[in-house]
Amino acid sequence: MKIVFILAAIFIFGFLIAIHELGHFLAARLCGVRVNEFSIGMGPCIWHRETEETQYSIRLLPIGGFCALEGQDEDTGDERCLARQGFWKKFVILAGGSFMNFLTGIVIIAILFAGASSFYVDQVSGFSEGFPLEGENGLMVGDVFYKS
Repeated sequence: MKIVFILAAIFIFGFLIAIHELGHFLAARLCGVRVNEFSIGMGPCIWHRETEETQYSIRLLPIGGFCALEGQDEDTGDERCLARQGFWKKFVILAGGSFMNFLTGIVIIAILFAGASSFYVDQVSGFSEGFPLEGENGLMVGDVFYKS
């Protein structure tokens, strides 16, 4: 049974990393920065596809991923490299991953609660016979308890 939990954890972390890297990728594309490679996983490449600008790849180990931007480490002379972008574009690209993780959390919560028809509330629904605190100066049916 432990192996199932380990595989589930690897799958969930892999999914969150893929979403995170997708956030960087989409933000870079929206800001006009060249993306050299978008990869899910680490290690040897098991699948790749190249377009005129970006290489997409899936790698063997599902423990990470990356989005290699042009000029990420140094200025390459290309007008579309990250090093030549202004502060706000760099900020949007770097924050894109975290934003996608936040958005994923909201979507997951919305999906989990989409089918909920009612929620439990700490509310008085009735009393046993002879309950001494029942009445107009005590508790009444329909009273709601609030936590502080």
